[in-house]
Amino acid sequence: MTISHLTKNMKSKISQTNNQPHKNPWVIGFMGIVATFLIVNAVFVITAFYTSPGLVVEDYYERGREYEKNALKMLAATHNTHDWHTKLDMAKDIKTSEENAIRFIAVDGRGLPIEGAKVQFVAYRPSDASADIFSEMKEIAPGMFESIIAFPLKGIWDVNVKVQQGQDKYELAKRISVQSI
Repeated sequence: MTISHLTKNMKSKISQTNNQPHKNPWVIGFMGIVATFLIVNAVFVITAFYTSPGLVVEDYYERGREYEKNALKMLAATHNTHDWHTKLDMAKDIKTSEENAIRFIAVDGRGLPIEGAKVQFVAYRPSDASADIFSEMKEIAPGMFESIIAFPLKGIWDVNVKVQQGQDKYELAKRISVQSI
């Protein structure tokens, strides 16, 4: 058999002139595209189920309702109605698995340090809730609070410092980037 004979034989089986639809190259191509689309979507769905980061909390509705009730209070606390002057002091180049001293400094409008406050440091990983970090900051000097934190993963982190002194609340938010070693 020669190549031209094989080519001619194949053209007669799969061609546009063939009346059988499953042997028409346009139908075969269209079915291939549909099959590829379905397979890729199936892979995406399976991957989504098995690699879920668990960012949805169980009591999302109740937490949303609570947020709605306290939105104005939280907004007022965020906008610093107490005239506090604050600073979040941390290294510019944070590396994974290295211990970093995170310092929060707060003074009131008269320049007096905020003393005896409960200060919490929270670092949220937007893509992985299991890596979130919660730490109570210790008062190391009047108005200066510190935590030693080692970030386990590189990438983007949302950092929050939550301060409560009696009925007064304050919150500071910042986005940082952690580099690999």
